Parts: sequence; structure tokens; C-alpha cells
Amino acid sequence: MKLALAVGLSEKAARFAAELGVRHVVGGLGTLPQEYAGVIDLDVFLKAKEFYAGYDLELDTLEGFPHGFYHRAMLGRPGRDEDIDNTCASILNMGRAGIHVLSYQWMPLGGLSTDVIRGRGGATERRFDMESANRSPGATLDWHSGPLYELPDREYSGEEIWDNLTYFLERVVPVAEEAGVKLAMHPDDPPIPSFLGVDRILGDLAGLQRLIDTVPSPSNGLNFCQGCVSEMPGVDVPAAIRQFGTQDKVFFAHFRDTRGTVPRFDEVFMDEGDTDMFAAMKAYKDAGVDVCMRADHTPGVIGDNHCADRGFAFQFGYMQGLAQAVDALPATTSGT
Repeated sequence: MKLALAVGLSEKAARFAAELGVRHVVGGLGTLPQEYAGVIDLDVFLKAKEFYAGYDLELDTLEGFPHGFYHRAMLGRPGRDEDIDNTCASILNMGRAGIHVLSYQWMPLGGLSTDVIRGRGGATERRFDMESANRSPGATLDWHSGPLYELPDREYSGEEIWDNLTYFLERVVPVAEEAGVKLAMHPDDPPIPSFLGVDRILGDLAGLQRLIDTVPSPSNGLNFCQGCVSEMPGVDVPAAIRQFGTQDKVFFAHFRDTRGTVPRFDEVFMDEGDTDMFAAMKAYKDAGVDVCMRADHTPGVIGDNHCADRGFAFQFGYMQGLAQAVDALPATTSGT
């Protein structure tokens, strides 16, 4: 595995990652130039890649295009073809720049969260509680502190969302193949069936498999967000890793854990959740998965900065230890 962190386009962030021993980074594009008009220019990708290379960091994976980039396509609204054309042109530029994995999502309402609670030793943790979400639905939207996702104008059924996704994939996947880019779909977080009348279609393993099967292609696969999978009731996380890993459909991975499942769960440190994280790390190796894996989210610890560097230092170190322990297993037992 290529163990990674999400690293911003700043000297401080890049130096921090390099000092931890990070070599592979998951990046964004920073603030796009004023002349940005829907298509992300090749120069934007090249500058990001060159910035990280200056700190001996390799930009393996791009974590999403700008907010709302293909929102009309998700909802099947007028203008979706323009969104898709812009997405295709941007993917071609991304491939030309030598960035070969794009993580994206299909959540018209974005990620959902309800509470910040106190966990181990007073660390702050994210909680999702369906009861709280139903009481305060507006406050549940877009917990990433970016611009709010808009409230839905009507109900959107699961099959309508699937139709919109199929329309998108049929047009974008062939372009991604041409560009040498792998599209890594993020599961719904949280994996609930519907919210505010908008169905969420990628909240179980069947939905993730349907995504893969809808447009079969070496460029159509998953960002295996292990935390989202751990939020799904009744799912064996290591078995799910093997299910998709042996199909060669894990293009990127988020490594994190939770305590509890839908309808209520808490996001905790890697060493205190419900998943056997050693077994999970071993499952990636057993399935032959060798992709960029980043420490995904962290509880907040005392004295930390807005980037949560202290928390992520713990998470990355724990992940490193697990990977080294798995690599040290005798070859004769690596598949047992």
C-alpha cells in the first residue's frame, strides 16, 4: 500500500507530511484562478503536481473537483451535459498531468453529520444520529464546513438517481479510459437510504457492486472508504475489502474506523473502533490491493491546529505500524 495523507498546497502542510515519512499525498487544487470557467486547465494540475514534488511528495490521487462541479448531473437538471463536458475535459487534462486517480462522490446532499461529542480523554469526535438528523435536518448538511449544499427542490427516487449516475458514467468513463485516469467512487456517508426526500444509492455493498457493474471498465471502481463501510450494519469489513479488492476495483482507500453503525455511530481513533484494523490491513494485502491509502479523518485532540496535525500524526503512525506488521508476516501465511 502507498500510505498517504491529504496534504494542502502550503509549505507547512507539505513539510509536515515529509517529516512524518509520507511519500504519497492526496491533494486538492487549491483556489482556482479567476479565469476558471468550468474546465480545469492542464496548468492547474501541473502546478499542483510540481509543488508536491518540491517536497519529495508524489501526488497520486486527486480528491474531488470543486464543490458543485457536476451537481446538475447528479440531479438530472438542465445544464447537466455542460457539467459532463467540463468534467470530461478536466479529466483529460488531469491525465496529461500524470495524475491517475480521481476520487469523487454521488451525494446530492453531501456528507451528513449531527453532533460533536467527547471521546477518549476528552477528544472531540464526530457522531451521526438519525434521530438528531430528523429533528434538525438543515443543521445536518455538509459537515465539511464548506458552502452549504442546497436543500432539495423535490423528492428524488433511488432509480432516478441511478439513471442520472448511469447517464454520467456512460459519457465520462470512456474519457477516463482514454486519459488513463481511474474514477474512484466514494460511498454514501452516512450509509442511510434517504434524507430529505433524496435517496442515497451507494450506502450498501450491493449499491457499490451495482456501480461497478453498470459501466464495466478498468477506469470504473471505488474509493473504498473503510469508515463508511464500517458504518453499514452487519458488514464484515475485511470480507468487503476482499470482495472488491479481488475484482481489482479498489482504486483508492480511506482508512478509518467507527464505533456503532447506522442509525447512530461515532467516528473514533483507529485503535478503539469496532473493526479489527490489523485484519483489515491484511485483507488489502491478501486481495493484492496496492493503491494510495490515506488516513481519513481524526478525532480532535488538545492543542491541535485547524489542520488536526496532532491527530493525523497519530493516525498515520498507527497505519504505518499495521502495514509494517502485515508486511512482516511469513509469506506462507499471508493468505490465511
